Amino acid sequence: MSDGLYLNLGSGQRPFKPPFINVDAQAKWNPDILLDLREPWPWSDNSAEVIVFHHCWEHESDEIVAHFQSEAYRVLVPDGGKLIIAVPHMRVLAQAWLLGKMDTQLYMTNVYGAYMGDDHDRHRRGYDQAYLMQELKAQPWRLVEPYDGFKYTGADIAIDWWILIVEATK
Repeated sequence: MSDGLYLNLGSGQRPFKPPFINVDAQAKWNPDILLDLREPWPWSDNSAEVIVFHHCWEHESDEIVAHFQSEAYRVLVPDGGKLIIAVPHMRVLAQAWLLGKMDTQLYMTNVYGAYMGDDHDRHRRGYDQAYLMQELKAQPWRLVEPYDGFKYTGADIAIDWWILIVEATK
């Protein structure tokens, strides 16, 4: 690992271990840094090696996600900084539900979010692979591809059949 920052943004219920720094807008999750990511980020240009948004993008509007992407691009180191985004894969979830392989309530929780008393818990967007890859074209990423499953020290990135994970490299 390098000396750059490792950020778990929107950490919520899934904090990572060091060297990752957990950042969230909700104090109830006890993040390392309490910060509303919809505001300008406090980190310097080219200062982070890895930024992970683990089940976070689906909770925000189009313009906020564009802000997240712009700030991530600014903060990541050139020539290899990684942005990893994990979201519910709505296409595979819908297929499973329509085929009777998934309980309706579990499917609806993935559609609307698991509301736990805060507006941040609600889902505002849904993704399939083509849409997420298209959205990432808003920045000049060197490479955008499905996440290869690389295990970063301290990161607890959930990998399952219903999770879409994409990695963008600066």
